[in-house]
Amino acid sequence: MALAGGALIACLAALTTVSISGRWFASQPVIGDVELVQLGIAAAIALFLPYCQLHGSHLIVDFFTARSSGRSQRLLDTWAARVAGGVFLLLAWRATVGVLDLYGAGETTMVLGVPLWLPYAVMIPGLALAGVAGLLQQPRTPGRINAMSGTA
Repeated sequence: MALAGGALIACLAALTTVSISGRWFASQPVIGDVELVQLGIAAAIALFLPYCQLHGSHLIVDFFTARSSGRSQRLLDTWAARVAGGVFLLLAWRATVGVLDLYGAGETTMVLGVPLWLPYAVMIPGLALAGVAGLLQQPRTPGRINAMSGTA
């Protein structure tokens, strides 16, 4: 999924480059480029989430726990992973409800008329997989959660 997110970001960068070049050299930008970048970035972020969750790449604020024991850090990291997993699953559920509502309403973007339910639908698998990963994750080393190895 992260590779798909990276490919999507690369495509959006190319689109932005073409649009800016067209605006600069020919006064002709790509119509709807801002809409496409907004929708694409939202989808790409959701595609990166499972990878970030599995590798402990999320922001960690350990100011208050830096001097605590390894056991305490592992306990807190495990608790944080479970909470994050629950939040991701909640977001996946709400995104699913949003997709159904947007699909039923037929809502589209202003310039291109892209159905708004499409980028939300792309986000759901990433959010759900990140949620499952968070719930199943076990800490591997003190103060850090790594891949789901099951070892502490």
